[in-house]
Amino acid sequence: MDQPPKLIVYGDFNCPFSALASARVEYLERHGFAAVDWRAVEHAPDIPSQGLDLIGDQRDELRGELDQIRSLLTDGEADQLTLPAIQSNTRRATLAYAATPAVDRPRLRKHLFGTYWASGANLSDPETLTRLGAINEDEPTAAKWRDEWLTLPRTIVPIMVLPDGYVSRGLGALARLADLATTQARDEMPSNASAAAGAPTAPRTDQSPHPKTPPSCCDN
Repeated sequence: MDQPPKLIVYGDFNCPFSALASARVEYLERHGFAAVDWRAVEHAPDIPSQGLDLIGDQRDELRGELDQIRSLLTDGEADQLTLPAIQSNTRRATLAYAATPAVDRPRLRKHLFGTYWASGANLSDPETLTRLGAINEDEPTAAKWRDEWLTLPRTIVPIMVLPDGYVSRGLGALARLADLATTQARDEMPSNASAAAGAPTAPRTDQSPHPKTPPSCCDN
């Protein structure tokens, strides 16, 4: 049996497109379709340490990004993202994630995204992180991930590095994750079945145009 592909994904907990990438990565991990090294990065370090109230144009922009996310959802993917009241500074969350043992990172990643995008909690708040058990920090590992991310062309989030070194960005990375899930699920099924339940599908590729302007976290 072939070994699952090994992927590296860079994402930020306050980016809705990273949240979708994480959900698709979770599907791949759960079914053993890929081995994913998710590396958390802070793509907007200029956000105040306590977070920033989302009002006016910024709130409208994020609402538009969530609408775009919904347009990317495929059969089997739930609409779980809600509009938060605060744009979180994710430095503490990134350091805590880096300090988490690799085997426990998928669980914490899921909780961090869910706490922010489904529950609306502020990831800038130390008490929020404490409730999640994210109490330690690993500055060297987080700095290493960020340095690696910054060496990539067009440092947006999410970014995925494929086994052959090819770098897939933003909407392209999301499409590839969905395509990988669909392909692997199809290969696992009997020949008389067409698709696996819950497997996302994606018609777009890195080169495919998208009718909307790329969102801020996917085009910095």
